[in-house]
Amino acid sequence: MSIACWTATPAAVMVQHQQTTAEASGWLDFIDTLGTARMSVRLATDPVKRDGPFGTSWFVTADVEAFGKDLVLTPHPAKIVISGDHSWNDLAAEDQACFIGRVTDNESSVFVQATAAIQPGSCAHGASEPTITGRDTLRETLRTQANQTISFAPELLPGLILGDRSQQSEQIDHAMKVSGLSHLSAVSGAHTSLIASAATILFRSLRLPRSVVIAAFLATLVLFVQIVGMQPSIIRAATMGAIGAWALFYGRGSQALPILALSTIVILTMSPELIHEVGFQLSVAATAGIVLGAQPLEAWCRPILEKVLPNFWATMLSSSFAISATAQLACQPLLLTFIDYVSPYSLLANLLATPLLPMITIPGTVAAGLCIVAPGIAQVLLHAVSLPTAAIGWIATSVTDLPGSMLPWPEGLAGTVLIVLHWTASCIVLVKLLRRQRHSKPAVKIDSPQARWFGVLTAAEQRLTMANIIQLSLVVVAVVAHVVTFWPMRPTTVDADWDIVGCDVGQGDMFLIRTGSDSAMVIDTGPDPDRARQCLDTAGVEHLDLVVVTHLHADHVGGIQGLLDIAPSQDIIFSTGSDDTYSPASTDLPDTARQVDQPVVGVIDHARHDPDHAVQVRWSILSADKTAQNENNASIVLFLEIYRHGGTITALFTGDAEEDLAAKLLGEQRIPADVDILKLSHHGAKNGGTDLIEHTSPRMALIGVGEDNTYGHPHDDIVEALGPRIQLHRTDLDGTFGVTFQHSHALVAAER
Repeated sequence: MSIACWTATPAAVMVQHQQTTAEASGWLDFIDTLGTARMSVRLATDPVKRDGPFGTSWFVTADVEAFGKDLVLTPHPAKIVISGDHSWNDLAAEDQACFIGRVTDNESSVFVQATAAIQPGSCAHGASEPTITGRDTLRETLRTQANQTISFAPELLPGLILGDRSQQSEQIDHAMKVSGLSHLSAVSGAHTSLIASAATILFRSLRLPRSVVIAAFLATLVLFVQIVGMQPSIIRAATMGAIGAWALFYGRGSQALPILALSTIVILTMSPELIHEVGFQLSVAATAGIVLGAQPLEAWCRPILEKVLPNFWATMLSSSFAISATAQLACQPLLLTFIDYVSPYSLLANLLATPLLPMITIPGTVAAGLCIVAPGIAQVLLHAVSLPTAAIGWIATSVTDLPGSMLPWPEGLAGTVLIVLHWTASCIVLVKLLRRQRHSKPAVKIDSPQARWFGVLTAAEQRLTMANIIQLSLVVVAVVAHVVTFWPMRPTTVDADWDIVGCDVGQGDMFLIRTGSDSAMVIDTGPDPDRARQCLDTAGVEHLDLVVVTHLHADHVGGIQGLLDIAPSQDIIFSTGSDDTYSPASTDLPDTARQVDQPVVGVIDHARHDPDHAVQVRWSILSADKTAQNENNASIVLFLEIYRHGGTITALFTGDAEEDLAAKLLGEQRIPADVDILKLSHHGAKNGGTDLIEHTSPRMALIGVGEDNTYGHPHDDIVEALGPRIQLHRTDLDGTFGVTFQHSHALVAAER
């Protein structure tokens, strides 16, 4: 308490000084008025890619060094979160950048949207190359050496050793995030602990005096932090290690929780703005979870595992499970603030991958230190650690390919209640484990049936208190709530003779048009590669004749990689407007994808090669406007004529076309009347209008829309305009559904 009060005083003085300096520089007025200005920044984190309903953006935390026309210096903390286009992905932590940005929010954090292209380097030097530091040289040399290794090692080794993720492809980066292994390639507190522990063991083995060992330990921490950079988790781990070493030197013991609390206070005293850093928050939460819960959980698990495994493996597995589980439980609520899914296999992935980390970090760090002065020795070490590195890459990609690897977290009140239940149940279980650990076993054990039954009854009587019953009920409610939320309740199959499938991909569009027994034409891909992949599996599709991406909003193109992983397509077409925010480079579209901007007609006919499923699809692009300023109105409007069972079914797919585009197309008489199937525009949003419904008079309407979405889709006015005469099938209510044509050319009710 005394130390906390002592550190609080200078912290308050420092914060007041920073506030005064920020007012003098004009920074506070600038963010209060949500101004726009040129900014010279230094990145504090690597850019993070995030998909949203209106496209993909890259987010990065940065420190503002100067701003405004005159580049006013900011000799005070001026940390911002920048959202920009794909060009930010070329930068990394510690890089400088110059850009024009607009403040969009200034509540808990200052959010700035980049409104113009970035320039590498400081604004004062224009687009000059940034200064090359020793760390840059070391990283570049390690990247070059790692390129000669095998499998996933060239992509992962720079990250696993020095936190350099620049070599990771989008595929492996996505896999590491979904599998919950991204912390391994970010150089976290675990890396710092491993390096410091290895150094301590080395120095102790030399029989050096304790004071020398402590000094060497601290020097190792400082050197490692300088090599990998001032990342929040590294700062926290290094500070905690330094305080622990100090406490050990003075005979105070290594009490982890007080040390964590003290190190957090010290760090926030020196840099209060770190409180808003997600990396710092996750680091403290994970460490707190491990410190509080890992030991009692391991003590509970180990005796169970020892019944079926040798002692060594039981201890190893129980320790790994306890550390991974407690860290994940503590971090999950924080993770949900910037990702909207949970990874059910992340615990399994960490159990398999975490034991491999020491085999990589310690020899890999030695190799990094030698790669400049002794490249031959470094190359031998890197080849040795490439095997466990490849294993981590294999674990990440394999886990990501499993069904249900990304389970969407419920939005709104349901999501909030689930988080509260998560924390409540975790705290109850933690307290129970801690109490169980403190209870000593009886000195004498009487082993007889009567004594055993008496002991069971006595224990049950002691435990069945009202408090315990309430706590147990809360834990059961939390478990049931999680199971009900994430258990797949909807059917996962469609009728084998389907002709059209509406894929439940969440808040987005994806539809399959059958072209053969195991082939299809795909219209849009939804936002999630896993769900897109699952829909192809459900429908039994192995070949794609054509992929049509109506426009480049993420909820229509974000799942493209999931399709291509299962059934690569030689023909991918897309449309996009004049807004530079949406471009093929900002998506996973392959280079072979081609943009269409004028009416196109095509035919898919496999009747001669697939007589058991004779079908011909004639498709016509009625609109694809590359000059549209509104990306919705750049949507491909697609008319299909499906020849099946000797008859024809017509269908109109409208992307996200809004009411003004519909009026224009109707005025130009480009939309046929009386179609059989109409895919409603923009997930049934009100801005799609009802003119197309009235003009086409469909017998069936389809909507791709997410369950409990926050946009109010589909709008009541649109649903009412359909009336009782038109069959309506929507993925938020029906899940993935199939539509099958009858021989009489009528439509069969959709099969769920």
